[in-house]
Amino acid sequence: MNEQILAKLEAGGLEQLTHIAIDHLLSVPLVSLVNPEVLASQIAINWRQSARSEQSHAWVRANVERIRAATPKGSLRDHMAPGLAGPLQAAISKPVVPDRALVGRLVEHGAIEDLLRELLVGALQGFAKRLRPAVPGSDRAVGRLRSLKRVSEGMLGGLGAEIERQAEQKAKDFVDSILSSVVAQAADDLCDPAKAEDYGRFRAHLLDQLLDTPLEDLKREADKLDTDTVVDTVVEMAGAIAESDQLEGQISGIITVGLEAIGDQSAGQLLEDAGIARS
Repeated sequence: MNEQILAKLEAGGLEQLTHIAIDHLLSVPLVSLVNPEVLASQIAINWRQSARSEQSHAWVRANVERIRAATPKGSLRDHMAPGLAGPLQAAISKPVVPDRALVGRLVEHGAIEDLLRELLVGALQGFAKRLRPAVPGSDRAVGRLRSLKRVSEGMLGGLGAEIERQAEQKAKDFVDSILSSVVAQAADDLCDPAKAEDYGRFRAHLLDQLLDTPLEDLKREADKLDTDTVVDTVVEMAGAIAESDQLEGQISGIITVGLEAIGDQSAGQLLEDAGIARS
């Protein structure tokens, strides 16, 4: 009996059996073939082994250098799927009013305060310079009058410098006293429902600028971060994720969401939808 089975398999039955098995697997709903927990466990094991591998650092570096060596053409918009930019812009330009407490935590930072301080102090100093007393001059002054003019210029020049110095200090003191309220007013303005449409258009403007900026310019900005820093950061992040106790659960959750989106479709249907012919 076994010899007959082997003879049929050798005569082409093995190939037919393989086709039958593959057709069966492709016709079964994918959700019934995938166990999210088991698959997540295997992915997590491979992730941890790769993160601890000595080759991971070299692999990341090779890919970073390959990406940096490329010469990108066009803009992000040129590489987007047709029709994608419109819905994205419509969503980001919605007149949404952000939470005031959240915005306050974002803008109340030393960098923002330093920026506002420099702008306000510069504006006040510029105004003070415009008010600085001018020294009258006369090209026709001669003899003793010319000497008196030079004396007056020195006196008034010193007075003007002292006024400017005091004005500068007072401007700094004044700005420091109002800086916290200015930051708060900025946060209030960002969360003002009456200006939600204006800020929505501003967000759309930012998106347009990002999508239309040449990729060469974006790459030039990205290249300001040295390769060693990029490689070390990626490796450290991968290692931190690998050490997480929640890795399996997070991967399982992603797989589950994907399977729910697929529904009862089989692997064969997915391949057909993707334009991959079954043979």
